[in-house]
Amino acid sequence: MTDILLAMINEATDLQMFKKLYLNGDLKLNISKISRELGKDRKTIRKYLSGELPGKSRKRKRYLDDYRDVIINLLTDERRSFDYIDHLYNYLKREHNVSCSRSTLNRYIRSDQYLNKLFTKKKSQTFTERFETKPGIQAQFDLKEKVKIIYKNGDVQKVNIATLTLGFSRYNVRKVVLDTKYETVVSFLAEAFEELGGVVKELVIDNIKCLVDKPRNFNGSDAVLNYKFVEFLKDYNIKCRPCMPYRPQTKGKTETQNKKPSQLENYNGQYADLYEVHEKLAIINKEDNESISQATLLPRIFLFKKEKDELSNLPVRRIREKYHLLIHEVDVSNESLVSYKSRKYSVPKRFIGSKMNLIITDNKLQIYYNNKIIAVHTISKKVINILPEHELNYPKYILKNSYIENKKEPILKEMENIRYDNDY
Repeated sequence: MTDILLAMINEATDLQMFKKLYLNGDLKLNISKISRELGKDRKTIRKYLSGELPGKSRKRKRYLDDYRDVIINLLTDERRSFDYIDHLYNYLKREHNVSCSRSTLNRYIRSDQYLNKLFTKKKSQTFTERFETKPGIQAQFDLKEKVKIIYKNGDVQKVNIATLTLGFSRYNVRKVVLDTKYETVVSFLAEAFEELGGVVKELVIDNIKCLVDKPRNFNGSDAVLNYKFVEFLKDYNIKCRPCMPYRPQTKGKTETQNKKPSQLENYNGQYADLYEVHEKLAIINKEDNESISQATLLPRIFLFKKEKDELSNLPVRRIREKYHLLIHEVDVSNESLVSYKSRKYSVPKRFIGSKMNLIITDNKLQIYYNNKIIAVHTISKKVINILPEHELNYPKYILKNSYIENKKEPILKEMENIRYDNDY
């Protein structure tokens, strides 16, 4: 009852509206909690509830007043996006150690005409029917496509966030993927089940083109799945339930969870490279799994410990391996470069001395570290291939002459003349 009352009021004087219910004993409230949320003494709260009007005093400074400029800067930054109060609240807690409650932040913004104008909350009036599943039975898969990432140097990249949500615990596995091809999507599913330590019996999916050749229709005909995906389902002993087109409510658990990756846009203009996008997504996903689900009223990680024991066993290793992308393992040189077919490709300097995995697809060289994609190069005839965000400085004459014509050559000797920004 206390939370409902707090959601209905903006300031302490609004408590007078509940005078009759309070005096009749029909309103059971946590006075201490109301006092903390409104920043008033408990005696003052009781006076308002009793209909008394305390004497006017000077306006007190509120806790969030110290963060008002921070909030304004975040909401007016054109590169960033805060679509939900939850996203803004989580960001302020994570990056500025704000210690108030979410409802306090919401009330602070709504009571401030300027802040309220800056912040526009998206609302949905559609009804989503809830349905529950037993542990280990079902998972829902979805892709949040084209999340806009802006790097420090102003470069813009669109990434996709793949999400697998367990039906019972609402536990999530999330990963950044750069395309929506069959091999990429199935590789994510295989890796997600590896991370979970088992397999569900049923998978609910959207009508993703790489998985569904022909969607279900309203006349009752079943979906036609990609034959390669059918083979994957057989190998993992999973039944598949494609959703009806234009009916995202059927997949409500992942549709709800798809709001979470939007928090990546809160950091636009701050990312140094793609690896930092992975790092932020890992933090966001960990916070989400440790938070209390509104559906179950329990932390997702707590319920996952119970659900994990009910998952089916993974297929044998030789079956699982064929669904992971083909990779080549290489070392990062002291020049912050990796080799592929006598050419050199840059990676961030922090990975010097590390081992990388290379995946080649559609004339693109994708470079992975710990199963996270950190760089993508177009395969070329240039001896040296540098991405601007890696901030590697080379003498211009090396770059100008770093082409291979019709003969194979080792890396140019002049590579020893490489200079980094911090060498100047």
